Amino acid sequence: MPTRTELAVAVALALLACAPAFAADVVAPAHPLDDPAAVKAAFAARIGHPVHVLTFSFGEHYADAIVQNDAAPDEFDRFEMAPGQPMKEGQPQKSGSVDCRKQIAFADVDLAVGARLLGEARAIAAANGYSKPENVELGADVFCNDFGWRARLTSEASSDAFLEIVWTPNGASPKARRMNNDGWAKVDMKTLAAGGANVATVPPKNEPAPTPGDGRTRDFTQGIEADLARVEATVGAPLAFKHISVDKAQLSVDVFPANSKKRVATWIVASDGGIRLWREDDTIPFDCNKPFAAGDVPIAQLPAMIAGAPALIPPMAAGSVRNVHIYRSGLCGAPHVFIEVEDERGYGNVEYDNRGKLVRAEVQ
Repeated sequence: MPTRTELAVAVALALLACAPAFAADVVAPAHPLDDPAAVKAAFAARIGHPVHVLTFSFGEHYADAIVQNDAAPDEFDRFEMAPGQPMKEGQPQKSGSVDCRKQIAFADVDLAVGARLLGEARAIAAANGYSKPENVELGADVFCNDFGWRARLTSEASSDAFLEIVWTPNGASPKARRMNNDGWAKVDMKTLAAGGANVATVPPKNEPAPTPGDGRTRDFTQGIEADLARVEATVGAPLAFKHISVDKAQLSVDVFPANSKKRVATWIVASDGGIRLWREDDTIPFDCNKPFAAGDVPIAQLPAMIAGAPALIPPMAAGSVRNVHIYRSGLCGAPHVFIEVEDERGYGNVEYDNRGKLVRAEVQ
């Protein structure tokens, strides 16, 4: 005799096949955590065709999924669900905005597992003084690794407290880590269950005080030289860059501390000129961790490069610059300038080398 889970999967697959006939009538279940199979069936009916899932966030008040169309791999859509409410059509996602494409077949997503893991995460949060998590999420981490269910725990009592628990897609092999002053530290699951990783034991971060803004509103696409000098003065040493990121409202720099090439610190300059240390992490093994200096790239030419970027891609000549990144190209080669152009249809890329010579300009 088929199990309830097997029946739920069969229903979901059947709904994927016939959903177009009644997709407009799809209403989300009123109590998602009590009936995960109904949640999956509702998503199947709303989606209406076979897909793979890149992310699936699941909680009692909200759920959403980003999926890839099996028949058209360049099509990505986001579907959302609110309890007891009609589900809307999917929101198309630009292909270029999907950075990580690790995925799982929709048929293999087990929301009953997600509901169980959310309960486990909430029990761990209560035992260790963290706030009650609203949801768990199926997907990869920020580095496109560890695809699985993930719970992130924070605390209103301490902004320094952050705990992450990760399970495999089938809810097995849990592992946990929490942010300490020196970076991530593993935490044993038995310790968590016993309440041995309480928020009160998280040491405060030794962060420098933020530098207040100077009252002048900036557009960083018009130039960053002066603010790079301000960051350097705040750091107290020449800036050894890993990555520079620019948009109109924010300048972000990843730099190696003077005393270590195994750590990277991210400093942010806001549009009002305020400077703060956002985070400090371990470098990634086998990544390019060779620093470059401001003099190694054509910083002074950056405003002209940005202004002229859309016109270099004729189909996107009326587009706008979304952001700019500067980092070492290829296999740790010379630093290049990468300008991302956007219009209503999608994205394009303009690339310059370290001498300011155009390398390519193309639709992404």
